[in-house]
This record gives sequence, structure tokens and C-alpha cells, in this order.
Amino acid sequence: MSERPASTKRKRTEQEPSETAPAPDPIPVRSKIWMPYGDIILQAESTQFRVNRDNLARQSSVFRDMFAVPQPPNEPTVEGCPIVHVSDTAKDWELLLEVIYHPFHTSASRPFPVVASMLRLGKKYDIAEAREDALSRIHFEFPSDLESWRTTPNGLTKINSSASVHVDLLNLVFECGVHTSIPTLGLFCLTFQTLEAMLLTGVQREDGSSATIPAHTFATLAIALERLLNFQRAFTLSWLNDDGVVPYKLCKSRKICERQKKEISHLVFWRDPNGHDVSYTVHEWDVAWADKLCDVCEVAAKTFYEVSCKKGWELLPTFFGLGEWKDLKDAD
Repeated sequence: MSERPASTKRKRTEQEPSETAPAPDPIPVRSKIWMPYGDIILQAESTQFRVNRDNLARQSSVFRDMFAVPQPPNEPTVEGCPIVHVSDTAKDWELLLEVIYHPFHTSASRPFPVVASMLRLGKKYDIAEAREDALSRIHFEFPSDLESWRTTPNGLTKINSSASVHVDLLNLVFECGVHTSIPTLGLFCLTFQTLEAMLLTGVQREDGSSATIPAHTFATLAIALERLLNFQRAFTLSWLNDDGVVPYKLCKSRKICERQKKEISHLVFWRDPNGHDVSYTVHEWDVAWADKLCDVCEVAAKTFYEVSCKKGWELLPTFFGLGEWKDLKDAD
């Protein structure tokens, strides 16, 4: 019987890394936020920030309480400064620290990433001024009262505008529990974006990436879209097809008004290539409609429409699975 051939499998040597060995931690890199008189190192991911603990303690109750506890001896340091690891993105901390250390560089409008970092970290670490600044900007753009919503400028004023900013903001308000702005921001996104674009293809950002919504947000928006469309058919736009809304016995030109109502209906239901303009749930009366109707029909239709819009506004939060306006509160 012949001898068993020697194994051709190469033996692992002590110098060879194990196939299951964890990857080594990345070497920390120094950020541009590196205060020469800083006395503590914040490390987010693999990025280190040299900052002043007094400044952090003044801004944040979380850090104030942390620094009040004596630290264990013989902990690793960088340039004599102890290291505090935080479980946030380095980008969020870079943007927030830029605001803290360069307060005079701010303008009336802030970029979305800055607003997002101020809200996320402000909420997590109880940095009240950062959180309140971010919330005030979101509340201004997407208010919780009808009059403010209707008089808000068409473009964003306190947050820099971009093609993807509304989808990014929608993700942010869901993530951070800004419930008071979800109804109007959701309404805006459903009016000007398709569900397919928000979920699948995405809305392109300036850096080439795409803003999309997660599946659970998609479900909320899909249900809200159906509810909004049903409300418009049953209330705000029902005067276009309901002969009982406009008093035809008093109409000055019934045939003309009938024809004009059909024209308005065509514009309303077919002008949007996506087929789901839901802005008529709360949008103010279109003055262009008045030019198409006689005085009697205009007054009757406008009165009915405005009453319906107020009802739509009252119900708007419920379309997104939230409570009534008076019960909405932003998460602490």
C-alpha cells in the first residue's frame, strides 16, 4: 500500500493574519477643529477634535455632568488631553463645532447639513441653543397654523434651498420627532415629489448622492396621499361636480359657469403630470377661478371651498397618523 501523499494545503504561519481576525481600528485623524488651548479630545468615528471642556459644559448639560465626574487615572491622552469617544458621525460634530466656535460666520439661512447636526446633537446632548435654532428654522418654513402656512414664502428662507432639501428635511423631522412640522412638510413633498422618486430613484443631492425615504416613512406617506386625495374629492374640490353647492337658480349665466367649471376641473385634475396634486386640501382659493364664474357662483363656491380647507387643515395631522394639532408636541 502506497504512502498517503503529503497535504498540498499550505500551513498557516504565526505571521499570517487569521481569516476571522477583526480589522484594525483606523488611525485617528486630526480635524480642522483643533483649538491650541483645548483641554479635551472628542473623537467621533476616526476623527479627533481638540476643544475646550468649559465651552462644551456651558453649552451642554450632558457634558457638564460628565466632566463633573472624576476620570480614571492612566487613561490614554493626546497632547496631554483626555479622549472622549462619541457615537455620532464626525461630519455632524464638525458642523456643530464650526457653529459653536465661529458664531459670527452665520447668516440668516443655514445649509441643511448644519441644521441637521444642530438638531441631532442638540437633542442628544441637550445643547439647547443649537436645538432651538434648528427647530425655529424648521417651524418657520413648515408652521403649524394655517395662516402662517399660507403666507410663508414659496422658497425656503431660513434653510438653504436645494433639489433634495425637502426630502432630507422630511427624513430629519421623522428621525428627530419634530411632529409639529410633519403635516405641512409631508404635504409639500407629496405635492411636488412622487412616491417612486422618494423611495426608489431618489432626489439627487448636490454631491451626487440621492435623498430617499425609508420604507416606514413611505408607508405613512402612501396612506396620507390616499387620504388627502379622498378628502379633496369629497370636500374642497367637490363643488366642481356637485350641483348642490352652487345655487344655479340664482346663477347669472348657467351654461357659461357649467363650461367654466369643467375647464377648472380639467386644470385641477390634469395639470399635474403625477396626477396627485394634494395642495387643494388647504391651499387658498385660486383667484383665477373667480374670472371664470359669475359673481353668484364665485361667492358660493369660494365660501364652500374655504370652509372645506379649514376642515382639511384641522384633519391634516391625522392624515399622517398623528393626533390633532393641539396635541402635537416635538420630542424632547
